[in-house]
Amino acid sequence: ARASGKMGGDGRPHAVKIIDIDAKGESFILKEKALKSVLKTVPPDMKLNVISVVGAFRTGKSFILDLFLRYLRNSTGLPEKLRGEPDDSWMYKGGKLEGNNNAAANDVTKEGGFGWRSGRERCTTGIWLWSEYFVRELPHSGGEKVAVLIMDTQGMFDSTLGQHLTASIFGLSTLISSYSVYNLDKRVQEDNLQHLALFSEYGRVALVEERKRAPTEDEWTSAIDDPAVEATGDGPRPFQRLELLVRDWQDFADVDGDLQDTHEDMRVYLDEILAERNQKDLREVREQIKLCYETVSCWLLPHPGFEVIKKNFDGDLNKVDPSFRRLVADYIRRVFSKRMTIKKVSGRPVNAMELFNFIKIYCALFKEAKIFPEAKTLLAATAQANNMNALQSAITLYKREMDRIAGTGKAYVTEKKLKKHNKVCRDGAIAKFEEIATMGPVASIRTYRQKLEAQMDERFRDYLEANRLRDPFSFVAPYVVPIVIALVAYVIRYVLDTVCPRRSERCMDVSDFFGSLFFTIVSFLFFHFLAQGYGIHQRVKVLFGRASLEDDDDDDDEDETGHLKSE
Repeated sequence: ARASGKMGGDGRPHAVKIIDIDAKGESFILKEKALKSVLKTVPPDMKLNVISVVGAFRTGKSFILDLFLRYLRNSTGLPEKLRGEPDDSWMYKGGKLEGNNNAAANDVTKEGGFGWRSGRERCTTGIWLWSEYFVRELPHSGGEKVAVLIMDTQGMFDSTLGQHLTASIFGLSTLISSYSVYNLDKRVQEDNLQHLALFSEYGRVALVEERKRAPTEDEWTSAIDDPAVEATGDGPRPFQRLELLVRDWQDFADVDGDLQDTHEDMRVYLDEILAERNQKDLREVREQIKLCYETVSCWLLPHPGFEVIKKNFDGDLNKVDPSFRRLVADYIRRVFSKRMTIKKVSGRPVNAMELFNFIKIYCALFKEAKIFPEAKTLLAATAQANNMNALQSAITLYKREMDRIAGTGKAYVTEKKLKKHNKVCRDGAIAKFEEIATMGPVASIRTYRQKLEAQMDERFRDYLEANRLRDPFSFVAPYVVPIVIALVAYVIRYVLDTVCPRRSERCMDVSDFFGSLFFTIVSFLFFHFLAQGYGIHQRVKVLFGRASLEDDDDDDDEDETGHLKSE
């Protein structure tokens, strides 16, 4: 169930801060190297399940995330059966819970998870990502594996955070994750839903703009073009899953009773929260939430016990209330089995490095945390990042397919065959681009397609040149004529020296002429080879498949204009 990832100085996985907030609480700072160090470890063909927990500060977000980590470390990675009582044996493997920053904690428990502590003081600042990804099997997928990433966020609504910064933290977390857990204290209140609506306005605008059809250069293209979809509101949503996780819930009919009855209580409570209201503002909030998320769910957890909230709590899970342990074990097994949610953008699953591009774009928009980005600006940024990913994926596909017959170490092929293969690879790359580039203005998509075609043209010229260097006849051809002349001159001189009378000056003059011709040609070739030694050496290396086509490939860097270089 576990996979490799970035390790700390002691070789252990750890929390990595990927987005920081300055001391004044006014700007976001993307830690690009740290983010890339985590995401680049995920296989490029693996889908993502990005789980984040957001909510008010000092409500146990990091604590629940460390329970997530312990479950992932100590489970098989296969979907768990959800009937009957949950197996909580994983909870006690590994000793005391990691991430404890209380005074009673030691260095081992402090560094093994996301930091948490009891008391009033804030523990988490910025946005953190666990350095290790976990591999889980996606339910009902025929065994498809998914990379699970765990993300922690700074607590909101404390005395140091303004409303815009609070909304921005929630917004960034929602944009990055596929499974947003909204951690709430005791109940879902109306102001909690209002905070949701503040950011979900982006989702509403995204949904509307994606479905626009206008015959202009700024026309938006969309995968959602079915009139029935527009009429019913069905179809891909901007975000995947929203979970309302209510902590310290006090209204269980019987917290230790049958799990099915408890689940039914949760469903009833969610229906009550999202039920239509007569008041216009309350009704609009609920409509926005339903339009923005593919799935909205709810889970209720009891108080973990008074031992947990003491400042000397040492992370011993045996001190946690049994009712809490039972329901949190039931909850976590569902999070990583039935409720697994794939990260998508515009209805298409994205891989780790594509997510990296999206995060860079989003952080640039949220850089000034005092100003919340307009919904249309966010949508345009998403479209730009999506087009960049489409370009990168297409050029990577083109290069991989071309390398099959013309890459490093391949034998010489005829130019006709290479051009035919190039056409097939080019058509495949363009089809890949069009498959991904499904959102944003048509003019913008056309610009990125032109960039793709220009890059493929440039790469094909490189392939042609490398293939020409592999042609042994092409390598020898320029030297055939002078070598033949030199050999003929040498033979003629040898024959003349053998058969001519020694006293015949005319015969000797002719012999000296051919001897001088031979010496001149040989000398010229010698000095030519000497001057062109490095180039000839490179040609020989290419001929025998020891030199690569390009030495300056850079998978994920950007050029000065901000566009991704191809692989």
